[in-house]
Amino acid sequence: MTAHRADDADMPELDIVTEHGIVTRLPTSFPLLDPERDADLDPDRFQQGFDDALADLDRMPPRWARHYATSILDKPAPRHDSDRSHTRGYRAGLYGFVHHSPL
Repeated sequence: MTAHRADDADMPELDIVTEHGIVTRLPTSFPLLDPERDADLDPDRFQQGFDDALADLDRMPPRWARHYATSILDKPAPRHDSDRSHTRGYRAGLYGFVHHSPL
């Protein structure tokens, strides 16, 4: 994975490029200048959470999916989560859907 800094004109600071595509981190997530140093992040569980979010959203009509995603993101992530990597990936998928899908 490669994190991009704000001085990179092509990518905003919050975008992370992975072999699976571009992931936009939530601004409230851990400071992540180098994703390889994030010891709490299991990349496989993160990817599974991201994929699960997109699968859940694909099963809904677009307006319902948007409402579902924004409703989840309006609530803070659980503080004591046994699978934080999956949760972070799931929320990243929702965030990407809300910010990159047509209205």
